[in-house]
Amino acid sequence: MITKFNSNKFRICAKEALVASSIYICEAILGQVDLSGALVKGDKTAVTIVDHGSQEQALPIIQRAFPEYSINPEEGPASGNDSSTIKIYFDPLDGTSCFLIGGSTPTVILAAYDQEKKKVLACATMEPITGKFFISIAGEGAYLERFDYTKKEWQGKRKLSVNNTQFGQKLPPHVLLDATHPFNRMDGKRKILTQEGRRNLTSSIEKLGAKEANFFTNGGNYALTALGNPTVIGNITTAIGGPFDIAGILHVLEAGGAIECYKIVDETRDLIPIGEDIEAADITIAANSPENLFKLKEIIKESVYYK
Repeated sequence: MITKFNSNKFRICAKEALVASSIYICEAILGQVDLSGALVKGDKTAVTIVDHGSQEQALPIIQRAFPEYSINPEEGPASGNDSSTIKIYFDPLDGTSCFLIGGSTPTVILAAYDQEKKKVLACATMEPITGKFFISIAGEGAYLERFDYTKKEWQGKRKLSVNNTQFGQKLPPHVLLDATHPFNRMDGKRKILTQEGRRNLTSSIEKLGAKEANFFTNGGNYALTALGNPTVIGNITTAIGGPFDIAGILHVLEAGGAIECYKIVDETRDLIPIGEDIEAADITIAANSPENLFKLKEIIKESVYYK
């Protein structure tokens, strides 16, 4: 029997689980956790005691909420119902590299994905240091709330909407990038930009009258595009370690923006659009309008041809 995805249960679970992780991460950001034991995973990315500690805080909450689904955390094996077509993806610390150098911008991500329909059903992204909590449910909109750690209460819920910023305006807009990550996927070679392609990406963004910015967290980048502040026009991701990294496309979609996932054809380096297929994507683009999405696609299309 197929049961309808329960968006309200997701919302309740996301709040409980991500707050639990975020409290722990805040302690680490403030220097209360020893980070000397950082390791390098098989995909050449860093993992710390905080990645695992955050997951230990949240994973039991997620497992209790969704025994009927397949639960896929970044730092460990899948659990739950492996025959389910609905996958729960969890990243306990998105932006570990920035976190390790002392940055305060990591996020925690929880998402639900329909593998059969290839659609993101729900996504929650929390910024531990501020308590900002972004949540999007397919067809129900994108919202921002904030958790007050002192008062232990939720505050200031508001609906999100992308801005109408354009390239070339007097105050240059930003394109948020996560495109410098040189890791290899566990299941084969990782298709990333070459040094020449990466330089072309930067120069092409500047030619459009924009600037690039990188907060080392895909979850945060999609949330910021959805937030709609006037100096963000969209974001590009080529550093995809797993579906959790790009599930935040739903924030942009539900805030009225445009997104597209792409596969790269090895032989020709052509980009093949694949909608919301976050399990197969090599590159993902999000923008505040279809027109600006097209401009960003043309930039990345040219950049990936460099070998």
